[in-house]
Amino acid sequence: MSVDRLSRMRTGAPVECATRLLQEHWPRSTLLTPADIGLGSEETATADFLGLVEWLSDAGFLSYEALVFNSDGPMLVDATLTARGRAMLAREADRAN
Repeated sequence: MSVDRLSRMRTGAPVECATRLLQEHWPRSTLLTPADIGLGSEETATADFLGLVEWLSDAGFLSYEALVFNSDGPMLVDATLTARGRAMLAREADRAN
């Protein structure tokens, strides 16, 4: 994945969609797939999804039990926002108000 594509994703709709979806399920964990966050079944969806997971995990915003690949594509098992991820969303909500 190119640095440009990853930079675009950091502030793009898939990141927002993933964090909001995880926030809605918190404190429970959930199964997360590329389709869940609007990446669909495009040729680049798997690479985009893995880049998003890597970035959110490296930033300390995402925790998950397992990354599974099957015939439907990748999925995160028991994905949840970390305390750091929830704090980041709270800061963003405060800025918006």
